[in-house]
Amino acid sequence: MSQSRGRYLDTRPLPPGRARVILTAMAGEIRIIGGPTPIRVLRVPGEIYRWKVQNGAAEQHVYVQIADALTPESVTEPLRSEIRSKGEAVLRRLLELGDVPVRIKITSAGVTKVGMDRRSHPCEF
Repeated sequence: MSQSRGRYLDTRPLPPGRARVILTAMAGEIRIIGGPTPIRVLRVPGEIYRWKVQNGAAEQHVYVQIADALTPESVTEPLRSEIRSKGEAVLRRLLELGDVPVRIKITSAGVTKVGMDRRSHPCEF
């Protein structure tokens, strides 16, 4: 490897001013940047939507599953607003708390979130 290309692979720490710029760019608010996009899945009952979330420098996908039998007319609040918004209302509340789940399930029993640990947790607001 040439000397000029090797300098980019250097392992020395960044100067203090340069490191601050990188950390500032990485830390940021968590916000929705796209969605809902309907996802067609044959094996899963109900409707599935994908939301895109900007989490600092990373873009993450959050999937919302709405049970097959649920319609806005068949349930009362707060589930009614969750179904009408395709899960956006509960997703916004979770993002305000700094929580970005992998999946949100909306069923007649309530709303649950599934995190990176793949375990379901009831959403309490």
